[in-house]
Formats: sequence, structure tokens, C-alpha cells
Amino acid sequence: MIYDGLLRNSNFKIPAFAALLLILVFTPAFIQAQTDSTSTPPPPPVIETETPVGIVSGEAVSPPLPLTSKFHSPRKASIMSAALPGLGQVYNRKYWKVPIIYAGFGVAGWYLRDNLQKIDLYKSGIVALIDDDPNTTNTTGFNRQQLDILLEQHTQWRDLSYIALAAIYILNIVDASVDAHLFYFDVSPDISLNVSPYLGPMAWRATGLTLTLKL
Repeated sequence: MIYDGLLRNSNFKIPAFAALLLILVFTPAFIQAQTDSTSTPPPPPVIETETPVGIVSGEAVSPPLPLTSKFHSPRKASIMSAALPGLGQVYNRKYWKVPIIYAGFGVAGWYLRDNLQKIDLYKSGIVALIDDDPNTTNTTGFNRQQLDILLEQHTQWRDLSYIALAAIYILNIVDASVDAHLFYFDVSPDISLNVSPYLGPMAWRATGLTLTLKL
């Protein structure tokens, strides 16, 4: 009875200080739990590594050519040889070809000059024979028929001399252009030609020789 009366008098209410105590105890724990459940772990630190120059995906790559390097131009070599024969060969560093070019010009020029002189001589002889002028004489020692044959022959040789001069000039340009195109071409010093016997398949029963050119 006494216990029931105490319960009715207190109305079974939690004192204010007890409620405040519960709030102070459980609120930090609740907040900490919410924080732990919603937060994400920080990303791992990024470690920067330097890739060596000239290495891409584990493969070695040749370094780019410097901007100051000059490209060996076949067009430039051709123009130089057209302006002055042999100049393109100097540009291609083929100095030994320059004397050959000018020797060719010299030989063709000499034959051209000789043929022109002979043509003038034989023409003068023909004129001396047909002009009926006693003051002009044929100093060649040939008659009219021989002079006609010699004149025709040296005229053909004169034309061939002109063709030779033009051919040397054109070949000089072509040679300079080809050498410029092959300026960066690397030819291996190990060049050999191997000859070995060859035995064909048994079904064909053929034999022969094989030639192998190694560059």
C-alpha cells in the first residue's frame, strides 16, 4: 500500500536531471556512429613517377630530330646542278664526280669545235669549186664528191656532239637528284653473293642453283 502510494505520488516520471544525463551520454555516441557510417576513407596518396625520355609503354622510342637539323633536299640539289653543273654533287658531298662531269663537257666540247671547223673548211672548198672565181682556191685537196661526203659526215658528228653535251647536262641533274634521295640510305658494308646447290621437293625431282644477295 505504501509502495502504491509512492508510485501514484511520483506518477512514474523520470526526473529532469536523469533525462539530461541520458541525452549527454547517448548523443555523442549516436553522432559518432552516424559520422562513421557516412564518411568514406580518404584516397590513397598519389606517387608521381617520372617516365624516362624516349620510353613509351615500355618500348624504346628514338628521340625526335632537333629543330635545327636541315633536311637534305633532292629538289635543291637538282636546281643547283641545273644552275651550275657539278654544284649539286658538291651539295651531296660527292666531290669526286665534279671532275668527271667537266671532263665529259670538255671532250664533247672539243669534238664539237673540231667538227664545226671541218664543216667550215669543207664548205669553203665546195664554194671555191663552184664559184668560178680564179681568186678562190680549194685548199682541202678533195674533189667535189669527196667534199660532199666529208661535209655530211662531220655535220652528223656535230649533231652528235650537241646531243652529248645535252645528255651530260641532263645526267648531271639526274645524278644529283638520285644522290640526294639516297643521302640517308644506309648500305651495309657486308655485301655478298652466295651460290649454293638447290634440291627441289621429291615430287618434282628438280635440282638447280640458288643465288643469294646479302645487303
